[in-house]
Amino acid sequence: MTLRRARVADAEAIAGIAVRTWWHSHQDFVSPQALAERTVENLTPRWAGRIQEAGREVWVAEVEGRVAAYTAISESTDRDAKPETGALDALYVDPPAQGAGLGTQLLGHAEERLRERGSTRATLWVFAENGQARAFYDRRGWAFDPEGPGNEPQPWEEPAARYRRELRT
Repeated sequence: MTLRRARVADAEAIAGIAVRTWWHSHQDFVSPQALAERTVENLTPRWAGRIQEAGREVWVAEVEGRVAAYTAISESTDRDAKPETGALDALYVDPPAQGAGLGTQLLGHAEERLRERGSTRATLWVFAENGQARAFYDRRGWAFDPEGPGNEPQPWEEPAARYRRELRT
C-alpha cells in the first residue's frame, strides 16, 4: 500500500469508491433515492473541490497503482465543536479491498495528521444503523458520544451517531 495526499485527478476514483461503498454497506438503511443520487458523475466534482479545499486534507491508499481507499480530515463543523476539535470527515475502503487492513492504516494516519494539526480531540459521524462501521470505530478506541444528537453537520438525512476520541499523545 502507498499512502499519499489526494490529487484532483483522484476525484473520480474517490467518487467511485464512495458510490460502491454506499451501495455495499448502506443499502439496508439509506433511502433508495439517496443511493440513486450518489453517482460517480455527481460526486466527482464535489470531491475535486474537497481535495482543493483549504483546511481539508484528503488522503488515498493505493494498492498496485489503483486508489483502493480514502480518508478526509478537517476542523470539526459540529455545532458544539471547540476550536481544538478535529473531524474525520470520511473513511471509505472499496468493497473488494475491505478486510485487508487499509481502513485501520488510514484511520491511524488520519488521527496522527489531526494531532499534527493541533487537534486534541476528534469526532466523526456514522449512520446510526451502520453496525459494521460502529464496531470498526469501537474496536479502535473511538467511543459513542451521547452529546452528539442535535449537533450534526448538515446535511444528514438519516439518524446519525457521533463518535469521539481524545488525541493527546
